[in-house]
Amino acid sequence: MSDNLMEKVNAFSERLKIGGAEVGRKMSAGMSSFSFKVKELLQGPNQEDKLVEDATAETLDEPDWAMNLDICDMINHEKVSSVELIRGIKKRIVIKNARVQYLALLLLETCAKNCEKTFSEVAAERVLDEIVKLIDDPQTVVNNKNKALMLIEAWGESTSELHYLPVYEETYKVFLISVS
Repeated sequence: MSDNLMEKVNAFSERLKIGGAEVGRKMSAGMSSFSFKVKELLQGPNQEDKLVEDATAETLDEPDWAMNLDICDMINHEKVSSVELIRGIKKRIVIKNARVQYLALLLLETCAKNCEKTFSEVAAERVLDEIVKLIDDPQTVVNNKNKALMLIEAWGESTSELHYLPVYEETYKVFLISVS
């Protein structure tokens, strides 16, 4: 009887260890994400965020193509971080202002067409996930949904650079199914 009790205690102890390790991993991941957000809040916008905000300002009547191309030049000459810039664009895509979303999609398209590094950052920063959410959101205006769909379609037809990425491959397959 005491052996059976000992086995139960050991089994319970193992479950606690495994469960505790899992909780620890989840807490670490959550704290890492949380600390990034706190750091972002305390530091305020960086240079790249400021550039993206200026290029996607809701006060713009139309895209500022000169500014968008200047941003591309800065990326290509490594004067700004392409990773931070794509993060800034992603932040603007999720804003619930249709004008800002549209300008952010145009800036993303401009960067993707004119900057070599941009594709890998689009995937790494999970921008495609946000574009899919934008498309699926019933509150997104039709113009923005169409622009997002056109981006996915254009990337699928024009480049093989993204095809090795599972997130893009899945997104493109879903797109093809939805339009057929």
